[in-house]
Amino acid sequence: MLLTLTLPPLQTRADPINLPDMGDPSATVLSPREERLLGQAFMRNIRRSLPLIEDVEVHTYINALGYRLLANTDTDRTGFSFFVVDAPSINAFAGPGGYIGVHSGLILEAKNEGELAAVVAHEIAHVTQHHLSRSFQKAAKSNLQTTAAILAAIILSSIDPNAASAAIVAATAGNIQQQLNFTRAHEKEADWLGIDILAKGGYDPHHMAAFFKRLEEATRFSDSSAIPELLRTHPVTANRISDAQNRALRYPPISDHPLPNFDYVQAKLRAQAKHMQPDYVAQMRQKATRANADNKLSRYEYALLLLYDNQLNEALAISSNLLEQEPEKINNIALQAEIDYTLGRYADAETLLTKALGLYPKHPWLTMLYARTLIADQKPQQANQQLRTLITEQARFALPSYYHLLAKAQQQAGATIDSALSLAEYYYQTGQTHSAISQLEKALDTSDAIDSYDRQRVEAKLEFLKRQALQEKEIEKH
Repeated sequence: MLLTLTLPPLQTRADPINLPDMGDPSATVLSPREERLLGQAFMRNIRRSLPLIEDVEVHTYINALGYRLLANTDTDRTGFSFFVVDAPSINAFAGPGGYIGVHSGLILEAKNEGELAAVVAHEIAHVTQHHLSRSFQKAAKSNLQTTAAILAAIILSSIDPNAASAAIVAATAGNIQQQLNFTRAHEKEADWLGIDILAKGGYDPHHMAAFFKRLEEATRFSDSSAIPELLRTHPVTANRISDAQNRALRYPPISDHPLPNFDYVQAKLRAQAKHMQPDYVAQMRQKATRANADNKLSRYEYALLLLYDNQLNEALAISSNLLEQEPEKINNIALQAEIDYTLGRYADAETLLTKALGLYPKHPWLTMLYARTLIADQKPQQANQQLRTLITEQARFALPSYYHLLAKAQQQAGATIDSALSLAEYYYQTGQTHSAISQLEKALDTSDAIDSYDRQRVEAKLEFLKRQALQEKEIEKH
């Protein structure tokens, strides 16, 4: 399961929270099943259209944060999933079915986890109050696949107006765009409920107003192109900031209780974004070589920069020192294992990760690193077992990359049909339905001796995928 941080319950409310009367949030046109299917189709479109960060550490962190906040709501939490878009813009968005996207630029802009949590709590409130489905009741009567594609295209067009998928919006969305824009009442409700979620989650409720105010002040005299997407998609006014500040004053003082990994996730995202910038690498080198006891984070980030630039020996020296100082810190273990793997020191990586998984059983990040190392060391059966267990444990949170790596292990072990099914699942989840179909048809054509059970498995999956492909083809006709 995803790692979470259990905290004692906090006494946060000074008085009952009174939300504006928006009508019954459950009075939506979609059934729970329809909303779940719409969310899944939406996510496949997002994966096909947007660059997502599927780094297991980042993915695990954003879901741990999201579910910590969700624990303080009355909603059914089983349907939510959080993901990070690889985009420097400062934005976040809520999709159908509880799929919530956060831009990497937002994570990097946040001064602390409380600011990030404030935005995530706001997006959670949009979902729990069914703002999206209440905003497009007429549109939702159309084919769910079509609606999912339109939603994904609208989000894509807000990031890159010139993107090809934005043509879907121009061609079919029509006035649906207007129906999807959250009203001021929606934003107020999401602010108020989000502040409540934030406070009960163990964060200072003033973070929401403070973050919006900081962004608004930083861009007050900028032209429209410099305004963060968050302020365009969630317009901020002086009255809205004041209202959020006043709402936060109703709570007793709260000191943040952040998750342990926020700073390290920021460091990884910075390193991934800036490892090709010589000035930044030089700056981090200076920070990392300063003789003080508080520069562990700087040394970690600098080691990542070196790893991404393939300067492995210097990276290894830093990671070994960090691991010696904090041998049970997951970030240090993973960094060392990553460097060992890249150097081809598979036995060292396996020894380190085997010990670590004894301390942190079924940890997603460590398990993926371990499985990848086992495959490189020609141990596919062990990798297969690790990945199958991981996918079962993670369930909804299993990344498509898990299936891609599993297919590699199965192929290496000679399990051709299992490999084809896993790779087809990867293609399907990433919105490449035709590639998934081709993969399975090829498996049927080229397998010399396929038993009836395997043939039934492949044909059943093919039938499902072809139905999906027909629905997607209908979208393209509009």
